[in-house]
Order: sequence, then C-alpha cells, then structure tokens
Amino acid sequence: MTTEREQWLESPDEGCTPADLPFLALADTFVSGDRSGHRFRVHYYSTPQENQMHGKILFGSGAQGPPDHVHGGAMAAILDEAMGGVAWMCGHPVVAANLDISFRNMLPLDTACVVEAEIVSVDGRKVRTRGVLRNREGDKVFSEGTALFIVLDESHLQGLSSKADAIVDRLREQRRQKD
Repeated sequence: MTTEREQWLESPDEGCTPADLPFLALADTFVSGDRSGHRFRVHYYSTPQENQMHGKILFGSGAQGPPDHVHGGAMAAILDEAMGGVAWMCGHPVVAANLDISFRNMLPLDTACVVEAEIVSVDGRKVRTRGVLRNREGDKVFSEGTALFIVLDESHLQGLSSKADAIVDRLREQRRQKD
C-alpha cells in the first residue's frame, strides 16, 4: 500500500519530469542507491527552468545523527549529489572538487524535504553550483551549499571501473538525444 508521502515522493510537480541522471544507472550508490529507504529515499526532477533541478527526499532512521534528527553528513550528501546531479543533467559529467555546506536548522527525522540545485557558472572544466535543502512547504531551510565540480572526460570515466560503463553508455545516449 502506497502512502501519501510515497506518492508525493514519486510524483513530479507540474511542469517537471523525472531527471535522467547517468549515475542513477548504478544500483549501489551511497545516496540515491539506498533502495531500502533506511537512510533516505530521493527522486530527482528536471524543472522547466534551464540549469535547475530539484529532488524530493524522505529521510529514514539510518540518517540519524543527533537523537531524532538527521545527521549533518546526510544533509551534505544529499546536497552534494543534487548539486553534482544538476551538472550531469546539463551534460557536464563531473566530480566534486570543493563543497561548502552551511547548516541552518536541525532537521527532524521523517521530514519530507525538497532539495533544489542550479548551475551558477561554467568556466572551462569548472562547474559551480548551489543548492538548498528545505522542508516540503518551502518555508524552512535546513542546509544550503555551494560547490565546485570538475568535468571529467570520457577517458576518466572509462578508467574508473567496469561499473562506469553504464554511466558512459547513458551519457552517450543523452548526447545522441540532444543532437
């Protein structure tokens, strides 16, 4: 039986579509690869605004830090993946070089949240992004951040491991669809 919160998580907002992020091809990544929902469940969506995306998150008990609250590292991990994810969504296969996360409010476990991420600038291989993690209603910010990501070329991805083949294949398919 699907709960209202699960329906919310899996339903794109008006004008949004599920984001096709190549790294989602991997089933065991730390953030979006948690299929059990023990730490968190997250779904990413592209928005009508260029260079932006958002995600919907339900934090599970495995994300606990302070009693009954989400660990700061879990919030930072969501921001890291979303800020990098918007770069990937826009055709920049990146890895993080620098993350700057500010924590604004403690986040109670079992709170439905939204993460918003956007590209701020692209300068050669440097992609700068920012993101914010807030409650579902949008009136309370829990954490926000900025990041510097570095674009990898295909040879870097291919040199990672055989698991990266799925990412490279999805990235190539996305490029073909854009052309």
